[in-house]
Amino acid sequence: MFDVLNFNSKKLFINIHTHQQIHDAKIEIVNAYLNSSNDFNLCSYGIHPWYINEKTISDDLQKLELITTEKRCIAIGECGLDKLSSVDFKLQEKIFIEHINIANKVKKPIIVHCVKSFNELLNHLRLTENKMPVIIHGFNNNQNIAELISNYGFYFSFGKALLGYESNASKVIKTISGKRFFLESDDADISIKYIYKKAAEILNLDEDIIKEQIKLNTQTIFGNKLIAL
Repeated sequence: MFDVLNFNSKKLFINIHTHQQIHDAKIEIVNAYLNSSNDFNLCSYGIHPWYINEKTISDDLQKLELITTEKRCIAIGECGLDKLSSVDFKLQEKIFIEHINIANKVKKPIIVHCVKSFNELLNHLRLTENKMPVIIHGFNNNQNIAELISNYGFYFSFGKALLGYESNASKVIKTISGKRFFLESDDADISIKYIYKKAAEILNLDEDIIKEQIKLNTQTIFGNKLIAL
């Protein structure tokens, strides 16, 4: 599903979503938390559906709207919907809509966490008339859901699930356009370089082709918000 590319590849790695900055990629977008002391070069801010606190959510949203204007914050999230979370689902939906609105206000992409909630998630993105790019992180769902996401023009981010050759992720990555995916380490104790290696093996491609395509995808979504690649 990759186009033939003519390029002089720079040997760079881009980690679109990680919970720790370990400097094994030229670009690492670190998932930062509102109330922690963060010193990351590039990050995303959001309220994860597991950690929504109804008692503090009003203050948390105010802080989120302010902190997402920081230059180093280049994406909103991770945020989203999770039916396995103990947080009331209606509250999750309300907070997700707030994230969409903030993302459109500050004009930054959205990094999404979604578990067993894709119909609701896609519905909210449609009803809010979201204009910002959406990255479904840690994708490991079936082909039907992948096609639904593709039809909306959203992006996929694949991580540790690629290590299982029979996983949904390892099957889906073969069927989608190279222009629509990223790679991530998420919270796994693993180098992003190993994720790239596995993706190259699954796709039977030279690793540099994947690096270049993800570089182009990153430039498409983030433009001048990142340092020159």
